Amino acid sequence: MTDKPARPILKLKFPPAVKPVAPPPPPPAKAEAPVKAPWRCKPCGGPVTVPADADPASDVRCPACNANLGKAASFLSDPPEASKVRARYLG
Repeated sequence: MTDKPARPILKLKFPPAVKPVAPPPPPPAKAEAPVKAPWRCKPCGGPVTVPADADPASDVRCPACNANLGKAASFLSDPPEASKVRARYLG
């Protein structure tokens, strides 16, 4: 037998590029948890949370139905001004 293969081995003219392995992404930074106030939207009944650092003049909207529920100052006051908002205070 001969050392020559039966047919020639083909070579690629443009071999595929080697992709570098990227490091895994860093874990997400822990953000401040929003204030867990027991509020429910009156139009749809969805839960509503108001962040403690919210601007008092900003509007609070329901995340489920996008209804305007009132100003953040009414939600964050102590005691909450439930008569000025379109949400039920459960606490």
